Amino acid sequence: MSEWYQVLSGLLTNELRLFFGLFLLTKLLNVSLPRNAWILAVFGEAAVTIFGAAYVPAAGLIAAEILLVAAVSWYSLRERLRICLFLIFFYEVGVALWEFLFSAAFGILFRTAAFLDAGAPESLAGVWLTRLFLAVLAVLFAKRWNPGNPQAFRVVSILAMLGLFGTVTLSEQTILPIGDDRTGAWVILSMLLLFAILFYRMGRQRDMEAEIARLKEEQAEILERDFQTLSRTYSANAKLYHDLHNHIEAIYQTLKQGEVEAALQYCEDLRTPMKEIAETVWTGDRAVDYLISSKVALAEQRQVRTKVNIEFPRNTNIRNVDLTTILGNLLDNAVEAAGTAPEHLRFLNLTIRRINNMLIIKVENGCGQAPVQEEGRLLTSKEDAAMHGWGLKSVRTAVERYDGSVDTDYAGGVFRSVATLSFHPVKRI
Repeated sequence: MSEWYQVLSGLLTNELRLFFGLFLLTKLLNVSLPRNAWILAVFGEAAVTIFGAAYVPAAGLIAAEILLVAAVSWYSLRERLRICLFLIFFYEVGVALWEFLFSAAFGILFRTAAFLDAGAPESLAGVWLTRLFLAVLAVLFAKRWNPGNPQAFRVVSILAMLGLFGTVTLSEQTILPIGDDRTGAWVILSMLLLFAILFYRMGRQRDMEAEIARLKEEQAEILERDFQTLSRTYSANAKLYHDLHNHIEAIYQTLKQGEVEAALQYCEDLRTPMKEIAETVWTGDRAVDYLISSKVALAEQRQVRTKVNIEFPRNTNIRNVDLTTILGNLLDNAVEAAGTAPEHLRFLNLTIRRINNMLIIKVENGCGQAPVQEEGRLLTSKEDAAMHGWGLKSVRTAVERYDGSVDTDYAGGVFRSVATLSFHPVKRI
């Protein structure tokens, strides 16, 4: 039976260990846990600690904590249960490893094995130093962590390598009477921990490459679709220009015969295609101009009011393929959403503005219903979710090439998407 101060210390340290573990889990998987999951974890850990203080050895407590995290993951991250178990298991191994190393370091410093005795008060020093170490890492990760940032994985890999180096060094020291079985077991576990980190890093890299491949495929499909649209628009306009002299001759002959009403009707029939050509948006890039024009024409066909306001900088490093991806996806989503909105919300506004060396692309549109969100991320409302939902990902991928960002907002039945890109002028020869 443990002393009361050991139970209290165990309760606090175990709660902190669980908190940091779940925090690391959410950062690695780029998710957030609901409040009920945190409550379940806190009270579950308290029950495990109090029960384990009397009946369960330290290894059993770690196993019980892993099962508790499994229950929390099954409750809130059921579809990612396997990776959650993988991460939390090696997290527990890493924490236990550093508790052992810190305790051994205190034992060597003070030349007493009491720091390695789980029942001795001195053993709490290594435990609390480990929690302080975890708190520092948590603060650093909270400020700088990015799932795709290699520096975070580099830090974790260095810690695992230091752990392996420390256990090997302990196996050679003669100050503390640590058995070869104990040090040998920690050497093996530290090696497994290092390999697990490398394995996870390789898995993340593979997933990122697969996502990039999917984004490129989606981008190619969008470009092909827009190319077909632009090709049809060009063909229709080319035919109009080709027949223009015939139209002029027909109007001339009609007016010459004094048939003014017939001439007016003839002009009215020509007005729609001529209006589309005259109102073509001009950015300086023909492909982008045709894209915007085609999307505006599509919106107007669906009785969606449009307003375009563009101030586009010339000769920049922004590639037209990236600009087409951004505008194509944002306008596609806006046209689709506005087309299902009630009459007073059937509008689409496109604004492109230059502010110093920043390009701001803002798309506003009415919505028939609020967009679906999960953990702060927009989800596709289409039935085949596996084949859709890549639009904003494609936009973000294109925007990030220019150190930019994409922000979305919904209020009062109006959805706003704002893409911000930084650029620098490029001299054209």
